[in-house]
Amino acid sequence: MKISIVIPVYHVEAYIVRCLQSVATQTFRDIECLIVDDGGQDDSARLAHDFIQSYQGDISFQLLHHEKNSGLSAARNSGIRAASGDYIYFLDSDDAISANCIEVLAALAQKYPTACFIQGNFVTGSDELMPYCFKQKVPEFCDQQEGLQRLVLEELNATATNRLIKRSFIMDNHLLFPEGMIFEDMYWTYFLAEKVTAAAFTNEGTYLYYINQGSIMTSVSRRSYIKRYHAHMRALTDFFTDISQHPATNIYQHRYFASNLVSTLEDLVRLHSLRRWLSYWTFVFKVAIRFSRKISLYRFLLFLSLTPPLCFLAVFRGWVWRLKHYIVSPMS
Repeated sequence: MKISIVIPVYHVEAYIVRCLQSVATQTFRDIECLIVDDGGQDDSARLAHDFIQSYQGDISFQLLHHEKNSGLSAARNSGIRAASGDYIYFLDSDDAISANCIEVLAALAQKYPTACFIQGNFVTGSDELMPYCFKQKVPEFCDQQEGLQRLVLEELNATATNRLIKRSFIMDNHLLFPEGMIFEDMYWTYFLAEKVTAAAFTNEGTYLYYINQGSIMTSVSRRSYIKRYHAHMRALTDFFTDISQHPATNIYQHRYFASNLVSTLEDLVRLHSLRRWLSYWTFVFKVAIRFSRKISLYRFLLFLSLTPPLCFLAVFRGWVWRLKHYIVSPMS
């Protein structure tokens, strides 16, 4: 079994060596590591090149280059296309993995060959690390559709990292990442959940997800909220199209859609943009009307609460929680 680790690199000179060292110390050896330089202007690519030149070991490191910055999705897609492994593992260049990460996940892949992916947990317990981990103890294996939907969309973090994924599963189901948008993991997770037929899980922490200031997740600038808004609206539009065209979509997909609908509202409140508000309200009315025959009057009114004047209460944390809680399954 061969594993391809894909690492997109862009302006991470402070972290890239830490990341590559964690790959170099893996106890599993049949690994190719594809480092995709996404056209950055700092020393990240040089540091990666120097690391490869000085490395002596069994792991095959390759440095790929984009002529211009194309974004995380494009870098991951380049890695997918170049990969020759049976499984792909996505690792962000400002994070790291435990020394036995690939060995632990590969053992589950061998034990459960029908699994489309094998998911690891996150290492916690440090102020430097994100406090992300599974919301509850997960099963070692699941091939039941409803259970998989719940696990992927509600119990796991909406991230592409920290899992071995069959390359054939990605290619056969056209699960490349959407280019030109942020929150690509949130978007990609929805369609991953729709296609997966079996998966394996471990509660053991295998991934170190570091808190790094200046990332899109920690930025509070107007520009970042505009990017977040457009990413959410693109995702919502495609989720809505998918739900409309496939009557078999289930409650967990509906909840995921509704949760992102409210998250978009939270970002929009901070923008004070009438044009974007009008676009959002138009979309909300379209969704409410499309599903008006399938939901109660109460839930229809909850949809309307996403429009003026109640929508402006989204600045209050308690109101947002209530809205997410009660609109969580609007199409069920």
